[in-house]
Amino acid sequence: MPLTCCGINHRTGSLADREPFQLQRGELAQATLDFKRISGVEELVVLATCNRVEFYCRGAEKPDPRNSIIEFFRRRGVGQPERLRQHWFFRQGTSVARHLFKVASGLDSPLLGEYQVLGQVRDAYSLGCSVSGPGKFLHKLFHHAFQIAKRVHSETGIGAGVQGLAGASLELVRKRFDGELAGRRALIVGVNSSTEMLLSRLVREGVDVTVANRTVYSAEKIVRPFNSTAIALDDMDEALNTVDMLFSATSTPDFMVEPERLLQRDPGRMLVAVDLAIPRDIDPRVGDNERVFLLDLDDLKHYLDSVREERATDLPYALELIEEQVKAYEFWRRNTVKGGNSALRQILEQDRRDILSKFREGFRRGDLKALDALTKNLYRQFLRRMNNSSAD
Repeated sequence: MPLTCCGINHRTGSLADREPFQLQRGELAQATLDFKRISGVEELVVLATCNRVEFYCRGAEKPDPRNSIIEFFRRRGVGQPERLRQHWFFRQGTSVARHLFKVASGLDSPLLGEYQVLGQVRDAYSLGCSVSGPGKFLHKLFHHAFQIAKRVHSETGIGAGVQGLAGASLELVRKRFDGELAGRRALIVGVNSSTEMLLSRLVREGVDVTVANRTVYSAEKIVRPFNSTAIALDDMDEALNTVDMLFSATSTPDFMVEPERLLQRDPGRMLVAVDLAIPRDIDPRVGDNERVFLLDLDDLKHYLDSVREERATDLPYALELIEEQVKAYEFWRRNTVKGGNSALRQILEQDRRDILSKFREGFRRGDLKALDALTKNLYRQFLRRMNNSSAD
């Protein structure tokens, strides 16, 4: 039966469109259990990043998870989940593999070739495995995705210099300060995969950085190598009044920074605020302040679209590699559906005999025996290589 994939991503919906349907990393295991119970699909992996929420499914019958996805979000308390119909995409069969391989390789990201998304795909798969979400076909699909992502990054320069959305945000912040960050102050809210990269680059450029986090110990641990400051979220107000840059990327459902928290700032001091979270951490009304320049994920996407061509030199070759991997997965899937290598062995054996019979009159008996042994060994070697490839 064909695989299906359905969801919403940065290509099909804006940040505001995606926000109500966002799933955090810590919710993926339970979301997998809940959706399997609602939909009845046999295999499932739920992938959620700041740019997408996608359901990869396989069932005993031809699965169409769209109505189940609406019900899933309704039970999660999302108001009017039918809105998702205006923004979702739906793929079946071979196109599911092609889509996932592009996602894992960073070819479907706002920042072309970003490597961070591969770790997010691995996490989603691992969390799905922890509750028996995927089965044989999705296990194989995701392992193929990991293989092709490594190959794209090792054989092309498509991800050279790319450090994810956080890196792109730094480029925009630098432009707002005319390329000079030394001597300025920054506040990073939240400890996650982006924090260390932001911290490292800001400190290297002479910025005084403070990291705020709900768990102060986590903030202290990450700032220690950089001799920076760690504070609790409850102690953010003083820092907000004195910084020039704010980067926020938490997983909390409510706003971390609202206009009222900035009332004590020096009215002559500019603040560049970058919201890397979904749902958003910074109330959009903050941007109404003429002394605040607010960037969110949509703004970063528009910027990255403008520089995409500069990073796309190796894109045609990367897409060729993707197609090779799609064909390899499809060959394995069809062979497995038809009965595995035993079925393939029977087909190859019959083909071998048919071909030998066509050329029988051109060989002596002794030569025929040698040719028979040679062709048997060739197709057995072929099957061994197929098995080894399937086990990778």
